[in-house]
Amino acid sequence: MTNHRALGGAWTAASPSPTGTVQEWLASAHPSPAAPHREWSSAARLALIPLGRLFDAVRIPAAVAHHAFASHDVSVVARRLARHMQGGPVIHDPDGRRYYALVPPGTAKEWRAPAAQCLGEGTYLGVPRPDLTELDQGTLFSYWAVPVSRPGKLCQVSDVLTVAMVGGVLADEDGEEAS
Repeated sequence: MTNHRALGGAWTAASPSPTGTVQEWLASAHPSPAAPHREWSSAARLALIPLGRLFDAVRIPAAVAHHAFASHDVSVVARRLARHMQGGPVIHDPDGRRYYALVPPGTAKEWRAPAAQCLGEGTYLGVPRPDLTELDQGTLFSYWAVPVSRPGKLCQVSDVLTVAMVGGVLADEDGEEAS
């Protein structure tokens, strides 16, 4: 069983540890789990998955992430994200210049960091196929900057909040758009 501490400090309800593959776990967030498998097989290799059931997602502008990790090199930022997020999964959308950190469901209800927006219930996220872990300069399709290491593994809210706050302040100091 896993517990997660919400922003307000209260523990969220315990949930059984997920079983199966990462792909099955991600697809299980969709009301029709076969739909993501079909979408991952399409040319875009991206499935629209609803947030709020298995995870929420914090949308971090690239400028904020790059400032937080003192680099504009996406491979350096990915390595630093992996270390700071303790292996929690992060999607990079290079075309939209954003990162999406997957966090426990319900986080969006209490999120208050102005430099990054937490998306939750009622929102769909474009989730890349789990094996897409490298930037493709030709397509600029979304990929996993930090892959999902196991079903149910998410970023800790406090780690994501640190990136949003530090990166947001530094981006503001440099006059860059932080949202």
